[in-house]
Amino acid sequence: MYTHDLPAAARAIRRGLTTSRALVEACLERYDAREPTVHAFAWLDRDRALRLADAADKAVRDGASVGLLHGVPLGVKDIFDTAGIPTENGSPLHRGRVPDRSAAAVDALEAAGAIVIGKTVTTELAFFQPGATRNPHDPSRTPGGSSQGSAAAVAAGMVPGAIGSQTNGSVIRPAAFCGVVGAKPTYGLLSLERVMPFAPTLDHVGTFTHTVEGAAWLCAAVTRTRVEDMWGGVPGSPQRFAAIRTKDWDGADEAARARFQQAVDALADHGRAIEWPALPPGLDDAVPVLRTIMARESVDTIGTAITRDPSKASDVAKALVAEGTRVSDAAYRAALAERDRLIGAFDTWASPYDAVLTLATRGEAPTAETTGDPIFCSRWSLIGAPAVTIPVGPGPSGLPLGLQLVGAPGDDRRLFAAAAWAQKALGGLAG
Repeated sequence: MYTHDLPAAARAIRRGLTTSRALVEACLERYDAREPTVHAFAWLDRDRALRLADAADKAVRDGASVGLLHGVPLGVKDIFDTAGIPTENGSPLHRGRVPDRSAAAVDALEAAGAIVIGKTVTTELAFFQPGATRNPHDPSRTPGGSSQGSAAAVAAGMVPGAIGSQTNGSVIRPAAFCGVVGAKPTYGLLSLERVMPFAPTLDHVGTFTHTVEGAAWLCAAVTRTRVEDMWGGVPGSPQRFAAIRTKDWDGADEAARARFQQAVDALADHGRAIEWPALPPGLDDAVPVLRTIMARESVDTIGTAITRDPSKASDVAKALVAEGTRVSDAAYRAALAERDRLIGAFDTWASPYDAVLTLATRGEAPTAETTGDPIFCSRWSLIGAPAVTIPVGPGPSGLPLGLQLVGAPGDDRRLFAAAAWAQKALGGLAG
């Protein structure tokens, strides 16, 4: 099914096995069926999407040179500027905003031939206040946040891929809750130019697809590199994995802990034993470091917008900004220095491993008044390490659970290979 396999869809369009119009129509059919319940999109223009699909098909018929994602429809989180298309950042503070230039990531995707079929819902200002989107597996549950619309749109089959962002847990968490592959590459690898800033030294661009290969393709397109620079195929031999529980392990649901151990055991059954090393000193205790940086940097980003009209912002957003104003210059500098130390320590510690296995979330998606807890993502966002979550089957309520794989900073291609091998090995678990 091309709506669930981004690389297969792109190859099929280029080879004339299907058309961009047929794929867009299939996505729109899924949109019509699921959007009234899921509410994944903040904006979608059906006529525009079909017009661009027809132009893409004409280019193929005419023998024109085409890009990696030619004719493939994608969703884009509504904090990425899109020229001539509303970009409202999930907030009344930006209602009616239509930028005249697109974000660099969107420009790159369109240069690769992709079609922006719609803008996906973000939580308010890409923070914690839930938006309208619901989990496609159970509309009483959250899809996570803040990239909730992107995760839900991919999970519901409305698009084969989407992009989002993560400052703390906003790609990995919703991907795990919705049962899709979420990828947060190394900090700075994917451009944040003309993306709404939240905490600029923590913000990452991320992707949502159904396969790890699809994530690598999206990253290659956004970085304007060859797909081979991100994707070397699924390795034929077992990878070298470390597994860690972190100090928050006991706060995870029993079912999530059991599923994690089941996944680790299954990977061990496919190859060499999993190693259980201790984390570098300080990393397990580093979540408050992220909070300090995030709160302080929010003052000059979302805080500036909130100051214009506080009545249009949620209490939770205003509370974070207020917290940030209380962070002293000395405390902020100390947090940045500690992060730099942890990056170096983790890079040395993680480099021998193809991936580090850890929980993605505390458990299944909670009810929709929250977006869930990002605690199992925080350390990796702090140090800018690449991370991927893959589905590993249902929890006790039948909702998806994910396995998070983390790599050394800059080792994205190696992490994609390890995650793809794990996704294939755990295919029976994911069901």
